[in-house]
This record gives sequence, structure tokens and C-alpha cells, in this order.
Amino acid sequence: MGLGTRPDVQKVLRGLKDFQRETVDLVFRRMYTDGDATRRFLLADEVGLGKTLVCKGLIAKVIDHLWEKADRIDVLYVCSNADIARQNIRRLGSAGRGFTHAHRITLLPVTIGNLARNKVNFISITPGTSLDLKSQLGTAEERALLHCLLRGTWDDIDAKDLADILRGNVDRRRFRDRVKWFPEYYRIDRALAQRFSEALVKRAADDEAQGKQGVRARLEHLAEPFCSGRSVDSEPWDERARLVGDLRGLLARSCLDALEPDLVILDEFQRFKHLLDGEDPASELAQQIFTFGDVRVLLVSATPYKMYTVDEEAGGDDHHRDFVQTLRFLCPSGDAGVVEGLLGRYRREMFSLASGGGSDLATVKGELEQRLRSVMVRTERLAATPDRNGMLHHVESAGLPLRTEDLRAFLGLQEVSELVGQRDTIEYWKSAPYLLNFMDGYELKKALERTAAQPARAAEVARVLARTRGMLLPTEDMKRYAAVDPGNGRLRHLAEDTLGRGAWRVLWMRPAMPYVQAGAPFDAPGLACFTKRLVFSSWRVVPKTIACLLSYEAERLAFQSLERDAENTPEARDKRKPLLRIARAKGRLVGMPLMG
Repeated sequence: MGLGTRPDVQKVLRGLKDFQRETVDLVFRRMYTDGDATRRFLLADEVGLGKTLVCKGLIAKVIDHLWEKADRIDVLYVCSNADIARQNIRRLGSAGRGFTHAHRITLLPVTIGNLARNKVNFISITPGTSLDLKSQLGTAEERALLHCLLRGTWDDIDAKDLADILRGNVDRRRFRDRVKWFPEYYRIDRALAQRFSEALVKRAADDEAQGKQGVRARLEHLAEPFCSGRSVDSEPWDERARLVGDLRGLLARSCLDALEPDLVILDEFQRFKHLLDGEDPASELAQQIFTFGDVRVLLVSATPYKMYTVDEEAGGDDHHRDFVQTLRFLCPSGDAGVVEGLLGRYRREMFSLASGGGSDLATVKGELEQRLRSVMVRTERLAATPDRNGMLHHVESAGLPLRTEDLRAFLGLQEVSELVGQRDTIEYWKSAPYLLNFMDGYELKKALERTAAQPARAAEVARVLARTRGMLLPTEDMKRYAAVDPGNGRLRHLAEDTLGRGAWRVLWMRPAMPYVQAGAPFDAPGLACFTKRLVFSSWRVVPKTIACLLSYEAERLAFQSLERDAENTPEARDKRKPLLRIARAKGRLVGMPLMG
């Protein structure tokens, strides 16, 4: 969505706390107005100190700064997943009129409108779906867009044949209907469509010059197996996947060419830090963004780098190496080498203290601090206690026992993963149970759905699922409101620590400073000091799994306390009368006496 009016910077900044405004001013000064201004900067404020609000203030100042200097201002917000992006965009959007979330850069032609017509464009993307195009077929929506763009380039190509080739695993008639109404439902940006057509024509010329088969020829070659209506073996499927992957990559590069980013914000950048200096196709697309014109790049992350990590803490990570790699991205090439040298000198001076040395330690420390502060800033919470954990109380868990059925579920999951051509699943399995039920949007689930269209492979998967308990939710048990094992040590602990305390009996948590003495069930021993739990996870599947399984268990306990043979079926729910219903008739509420 474009912005047509200049933002009121002071109004935005008035909504920030003093330390947040100071950070906004510092970052803006270092990136735009200082004599030795840097084009890249790291904002590393501690968790909960409002980094998103700082970004909001910075966006407002940048737009105001560039308002008279640029005909068009593009702000690109890059976030690890769409859920976090949607949450943060609502707060960032008030710096202007709002954001467009193109969860896939390839869908930019139908989500952004006309870039050139807008004074300011706010675009949000997620690297996993926008830059990493390993899933060659992509989504049905992407393939429908490709259908429209290819027809716009080659209007003589048969629309139905093209739809049959691009449909992937979607039903033939359904996909034909989709491509038919797609241009009516979506307004495709003409400039981006033209860029793609030009890139397609250039690609065809390059292929011809190199003696390769061009895109048009590859499409015509696939018409026979996919448009005949006969069953298709694996080779044409693989060839089609490669062709669609090439077209999606071409479209992604065309869309990135259309962007003219002035400010790029990488939120929690460490989740996709390989994009900063990697050599894979996704990193190449990212570098296209980072090196455009006079773009400024802000890295945002609350995760601190540890200057000292023992083996058992590292978990395979090398914090020093990661820190140095980030410095190389932030600093001009020469400055990064100077900082690395200072870190080495600082280490040697520290070691020499034991033998009476270290005379240059203070000098090296001061110079190192000055260099680092030129490209990064960090604000931490006020230490209210000597151990600097004034707001925290550490509670040791009683242990997270691993059960035999958990291991069997992992072995079954790994077997299914290998059958559908996916990678090791141990990190997923450690984080959540019943993954095949909850992993919507993950490559493993997409591969499983693709396999369902291939009878022989689908039968192998079905045999693994049939013989391995704990891989799928026991739906028949759930219909009887039977207990469902959480299937994961961490989730068992969380369930016991919340529902096991009786939390399912209360509609809200007991107030910390109540006006009146709470009665039952709030006065139960397990709920007397009950408070919120904060769960951290890198996987999008975890919140969904926790919400579903804990909500089911709370509902099960509640219904079994009211009905002896409670059932969890649509028919049983229809028979239950609500305890309180307030309706509206002739413009007024009725049934209000029931409230008393």
C-alpha cells in the first residue's frame, strides 16, 4: 500500500519512551547524517525493550529525510515467518499508511499494486518462501500467476495445455478454473509483468546461444505427458518441477529488479544469517537487495553474541565466528579487518594479565568499543539485583523423561520423511509431536501431499503410519474425550505445569493484587501463584501444536467434570444447549435478565 502524505515524525516519536527515541536518533545519525555514516547497522536491544517501536520511529525519520530527495521511497521489511511479520506490521505500519505483505516475492505482481505510482511503498517478505526456492513447484497461486504471465508473453500458447502442465498436484478442472478467474480476481501489476516478459525473452535468447532447450520448447515437450490424461511416470514430473522452479526463480529476480529499496530491515536476522554472506541462490537474491543503489540495511536481533562459550554450551555454534561474519557484513572491508585485529589484541592482553602484563588493555578496549559502536547499539534492562536478573526467578524443571513410544514415533517419522524425499527430522521431532497433523506449510507436509498422488509410494507411507503409534493424532480417542498423550517430553512438562495445577478450572489468572479475597477455584494451592509461561521455539509448528493439544486437554477435563460419558462429536455438540445466549431482535438485545 502506498503512502501519499508525509509522516508526522514528532507524533510517531511521542509514542516512544526516552531510551527508544535516543536509539532512533543514534541509528538515524549513524546511517544518514554523520560524516562517516555507515550503510549497515545492527540494533541489538535486549528482549522486550521495543526494537519494533524503534524501527517504527526510524522508518518515519527516513521517509521524512528522503521526502524531498526521492520520487519514490521503498521500505523492505524481512522477517523469518509470515505470522511474526503480520504481528509486527500492524505496529510498523502506523509510521506511514501501512504495509503490503508479499509472503512470496514471486507474488509481488498481485500484492503491491503499481510501485511507480506510489510515493512510498512498504513491502514485507519472508526469506524462506521468497528467496529460498527449493520447493520447485511452489504454490498453486504462484503457478496460476505464471500461467497469466506466460500467456501475456506468448498469447498463441494453448491456455488449457499450459494449465495442465502448471497445475502440479491440484485437480485438473479446479486449476483450469483458477487460472480462468485469476486475472479477474487479482490485478496484476503491468510493469512487473513487462519485466518478467523481457526477462523470459532474454532467457530464451541466452538458452539458444548456448545450445540449450528454451522455456517454450520445454513447455511443448511436457504437453504430451501432462495433457493426454494418461498416468505420468516420475521423469516428466521431475522435469516439470525443474521447469517451474526455473520460472519461479526468473520471476523472483524480475520482482527484485522492480524494487528500489531505500531502507531494508532484517528482523531477527540470525534466523537467516546465511543470506548475509552465502553463495547459494537464495543468498544471491538477497545480495541483489543489499547492494542496490544507496540502500541502507538495518539488522535487528535481541540475541547477544557470547564472547566466551564452553563446549557444552555451544551446541555446534561458534559465537566468535558468527560475530566476525556479521562484522564483515556491517563494516567496510578494511574496517572489518581492523576490528578482527583488535579482538585478537584484546584476547592477548587479557591473557597477559596473569603474568603482570596487560598495560595496553584499556587502550585496546577503548578503541574496540569505539569501532563497534560505529556500527551497532545495544540497550539492556536495568540491573535491579547483583546478578542482573532482577525480573527473573529461575525454576528448575523436574526432568523431561523420554519414553519408548516417543522414539518409535521419531523412527516412523524419519522413515516417512525418507520415503517422500525429505531430510532429517530430528529437530522437528524434538520440538513438537504429531508433526504430520500440524506441519501445514512445511516442505515435509507438502512432499507427503504430493506423494498421495502416487499410489505405490503412498501405499508405503500408509504402511509405516499403520504400524507406528504416536505419529498421528488418535481421532477416535478424541471423539470419546479420551486422554491424548502429549507425545513430547517438553509438552508433557508444560501440560503438567499448567493443566496439572488445575488451570483448566479458571477462566482467567488470579490477580496479583486482588481487591477481594478469591474463592474457589482460585484459592486452590496449585493456582495461588500461577502465572504466564513463555515458550521459545524456532519452529512455526510449535505454537499450533501447544494450542491444539492443551486446549483439547482443558476441554476434555472440563466436559468430563460435567458429563459422565461426554462425547466430542458434532452431533454431541449440537445437543448441548449453551448456558447463556444473548440475541438481538428488532434492534435491541433480548434475554438480558439471564445475565443477572
